[in-house]
Amino acid sequence: MKILSLGAGVQSSTLLLMACKGEIEKPEVAIFADTGWEGKATYRHLNWLRQEALKVGIPVLTVSRGNIKDDMLNSAEMHSKFYHMPLFMVRDNKVSMGKRQCTANYKLRPVYNKCRELLGVTRTARLPKDALELWIGISLDESSRMSNSKNQWVNNRFPLVERMMNRNDCIKWLHDNYNGLTVAKSSCIGCPYHDKQCWEDVYADKEAWGEVLIVDDIIRSGHPRYQQYLHRTAKPLREVDLRTPEDNGQLPFEFYKQERITLFATTSPLWIPNRI
Repeated sequence: MKILSLGAGVQSSTLLLMACKGEIEKPEVAIFADTGWEGKATYRHLNWLRQEALKVGIPVLTVSRGNIKDDMLNSAEMHSKFYHMPLFMVRDNKVSMGKRQCTANYKLRPVYNKCRELLGVTRTARLPKDALELWIGISLDESSRMSNSKNQWVNNRFPLVERMMNRNDCIKWLHDNYNGLTVAKSSCIGCPYHDKQCWEDVYADKEAWGEVLIVDDIIRSGHPRYQQYLHRTAKPLREVDLRTPEDNGQLPFEFYKQERITLFATTSPLWIPNRI
């Protein structure tokens, strides 16, 4: 059985849509593991993917272990040493990062359990080697993340690497084949691995920003020995400046570019526009 592990981000979306277009073989099914705290754009895109895949007979299933945000808050309430996200932790002015367990617990295990169900066996039944071929959306630029499954009955396959496609190739393929389609990065709203751009996107969504502020405040003293934070600066999110230049009253670069082009065309023969 060939199954696509669908994260609904750029790479796995490319794999599914390439199968829809007939550029690669079709998997029997695609499985999306829902952490319960994905962004609105990801859920909208997932619904669209489901409709596109059904047109060619590929069912897109959703599985879930639970809501990672609620589980985080419960752990904080109980002052547990176990946390579901790799939080930034401070003790004696030293910053460390917790162990990353969310991928295994909220992504891989629910997918494996569903695969066993589709294969018609229980969660503890023994399976022959390579009973399942699991497609994973890792591109060539991320090839260091490739690994064999710890389960002998699962054979991990990386079709994008086989086709020598990197992330930019995927972005271009989506744009060219689906009328300029762009796909948002798939991750939890409050993922500690967010870069500056991701945090700015969360900040721009007032509802999402309100959620992460609540979580960040509550986890602070949830651990019995550490102060915990979502942001890599190990500061409360309320104190991190995520405003864009536009928020501070600066006009976007495209405005200045257009103003220079207009100035060149009307009054300034000495200005050279191709130096923008």
